Amino acid sequence: SACADALSDILEKGELVVGASVGFPPYEFYYTNPETGKEEYAGFDMSLAKGIAEELGVELVISDQSFAGLITALRAGEIDMIISGMAIKPEREEVVDFSISYYTGSQIMLVRAEDYDTLKTVEDMTGKKVGAQMGALQAEILEEQFSNAEPLVIDQVALLVLDLLQGSLDGVLLTDMVAKTHIALNLGKLAISEIPVNYDDVGGVAVAVAKGDNESLLEVVNAYIEQVTSDGTFDSWVDTAVAQNATLIDTEEE
Repeated sequence: SACADALSDILEKGELVVGASVGFPPYEFYYTNPETGKEEYAGFDMSLAKGIAEELGVELVISDQSFAGLITALRAGEIDMIISGMAIKPEREEVVDFSISYYTGSQIMLVRAEDYDTLKTVEDMTGKKVGAQMGALQAEILEEQFSNAEPLVIDQVALLVLDLLQGSLDGVLLTDMVAKTHIALNLGKLAISEIPVNYDDVGGVAVAVAKGDNESLLEVVNAYIEQVTSDGTFDSWVDTAVAQNATLIDTEEE
């Protein structure tokens, strides 16, 4: 029955184990609290995770791991849910169950500012080196839309952007918000290309839970998402995440 799903296990053990790839600002990243000097999890995904744990009355445990391995960890029972900017996609829906969407972004091609005027079309990327995060929506877009480019698919977005800055890559496929954080971090060096990035509307980003009888857990998660996205709370989390990431940027520039 629904009462016997993962919700019962979470309540019994008194903790919610959330899988995330913590290195994807402003979704999730590490932030040193200036008041305590301690490193904390930050980002609107982490705020959502904390809120759900509080709603359930349990302790939050973050399992920071490779994005490409999150679904495997969920299916193996190593984590209770995934909150890590995971887009709803049909092939994922075959192996996990998703909550309602809590955020929808757009996909873009990030290029060096010096190449902005010359890399404007999909055809311009023929033979160019393009990067994407392993296991992410962008990796599929790279394979499907930029098949004439030379692909580089790795797990760390930060390394992809570093390769772009150093000239080892000509473009990186990212969500718009993530791209903007890297542009702010590297003022004058990066730009969002005019290259059109086409992709199916995957329904936005959502929380993933193990596939099966998890109706009661999803009911709690969906009700909480509806609450925070309608009352302005989620928007405030996004604003805070962007501001905290900007603080990190300022610190790195000093």
